[in-house]
Amino acid sequence: MRVSTLHKAMHNEEDQCLTLSPVFEHQFNPIWFTKGKDTLVSHVHDLGENCASKLYFGDTADITKSKNGIEKTGKDYSFNDALCVLESRIGKKKKPTQNSSMTVNRLLDRLNMRPIFNKMRFVHIAGTKGKGTTAAYTSALLQTYGLKVGLFTSPHLIDIRERILVDNLMFSQHTFARYVFELHERLEALKYSERDLDRDDASSIGYFAFLFLLSLHIFAAEHVEVAIMEVGIGGRKDTTNIIPSEVTLITAIDYDHMDLLGNTIQLISHEKAGIMKPNVVCFASPQQDHPEVRCELEGVAKATQAPFMFLDDSVFPIKSWPRLAVGGDHAIENSKLAFMAARQIAGIPPVLPLDEVEWTVLRTMKFAGRSHVIPFGDDNDCVFYLDGAHTVASLEHATKWFLEVSATPPGNRLIGEEGVSKEPRRVLLFFTLRDPNRILKAFMPFVSKFCKAVIAQVPVMKPESPDVVIRIAELTGVSDPNQDDNSIHWNSLSYLRERLVTTTECWRELYREVPCLPSAQPFGTIDDILNLVVPAASDNEDALKPAQVFVCGSLYLVGNVLQLIKKHITEKHHM
Repeated sequence: MRVSTLHKAMHNEEDQCLTLSPVFEHQFNPIWFTKGKDTLVSHVHDLGENCASKLYFGDTADITKSKNGIEKTGKDYSFNDALCVLESRIGKKKKPTQNSSMTVNRLLDRLNMRPIFNKMRFVHIAGTKGKGTTAAYTSALLQTYGLKVGLFTSPHLIDIRERILVDNLMFSQHTFARYVFELHERLEALKYSERDLDRDDASSIGYFAFLFLLSLHIFAAEHVEVAIMEVGIGGRKDTTNIIPSEVTLITAIDYDHMDLLGNTIQLISHEKAGIMKPNVVCFASPQQDHPEVRCELEGVAKATQAPFMFLDDSVFPIKSWPRLAVGGDHAIENSKLAFMAARQIAGIPPVLPLDEVEWTVLRTMKFAGRSHVIPFGDDNDCVFYLDGAHTVASLEHATKWFLEVSATPPGNRLIGEEGVSKEPRRVLLFFTLRDPNRILKAFMPFVSKFCKAVIAQVPVMKPESPDVVIRIAELTGVSDPNQDDNSIHWNSLSYLRERLVTTTECWRELYREVPCLPSAQPFGTIDDILNLVVPAASDNEDALKPAQVFVCGSLYLVGNVLQLIKKHITEKHHM
């Protein structure tokens, strides 16, 4: 019996490091949870070997089954066609607005989807850092209580199906496409309504709003009991803010989306606190990076009449906490938020000690692209350390994690044949679309630890599939529904090259002592990265030293590197 259906035996260490979604590492015996002293709540479900797996690259489970385990059949839906449907929604709505929420609200009624809110319970998560990990921790803990859990997050690292999971399983391409078309066809039918408003709403609903409605449609069809919903941008005006949440969570807040949310931390906090609801409990991280956030959140909670608590160490009911597989103080904060939300939903008093299964879930849970270590090469002569940190504070925390963990790398190649310690060659692989003058200052305390920095480009090749267009639009925000694919491509490529030059120049101005290399082209293979890591004679680097590559700044870059490593390993296995 397993706590999660995600665990799968892998053939080698590289494969183990390439899990795409949250995973647990160990098998457990069923453990019964208690509510109060004597009342039985539930136990861990044995989902069976047929459901076990799956969130490895391209390795998915079709979890849509009838009661006797036979897969449902129907029209031969094309996953590529489903991506085209999603692509058609790009550019319809570019900013979170009250009008967007009103549109989705009306569509819930016209599509007869509002009864969904009476069939499941909701946890709503806002914040700047750690929303995804908090959501995944919450989902995992709720699964251990025997509940069927839906998870809606963004963005995705590689595959759009990562955004909508049920019991941490990713749908097969066929099933995902079928659900996309079920919703799409209902919206298309509304375009022939006699009501002008119906036609306008069905035509104008944007990409994120469509995915949000799709998640509700899927969760209802799969009989989900609890849905964990991550905010897209901000909170107050976000499309997800129409859900009748039972618990709200606010993770660490930092400067983010300032063009949309405001140019002060107080304004940003106010927008994110907008998910609070009257009489709905809200738990928030201590906000140690920006203490001034606390006053703003407390003010909104008071005005909203929402029961509110900062999870400070002094008030958190559990004093002994597991050592997490994910590094950094923020990971601890996120796991505690998840614990409080899960206990609230399950009706289990938070003062009760962690049970063995809860403890082990928290201790062993890992996330692709967050505190992610991948040994590479036959002798682990190169190790990738990946983290999607993308704000100043999160980059500072992630760099501290990298320097701590890389001190004892897999295989410990820092110890030479004669037992002499060898300083590694640490290379920063970085990408950002944020203000480089601000974001690069995160590395100021650590820059001397790196032998070079590489400013990357993300792959924005000629769009040969709708998924590429989707990623371009999400990344750059320069798409237009009236442009063809090539126009989107060239606009985006020009914009990304401009950002590459700006970031490189800024690094060279700030840190003259550390060489900075711009990547001339997006990485097409893992060798493209390794060629930049190889020391040049002019750099006076020792080629015999092991290389440690710290990949950060953007989940898009992290996803790109993970995809290239996976491609390399797959090709090697087929040789």
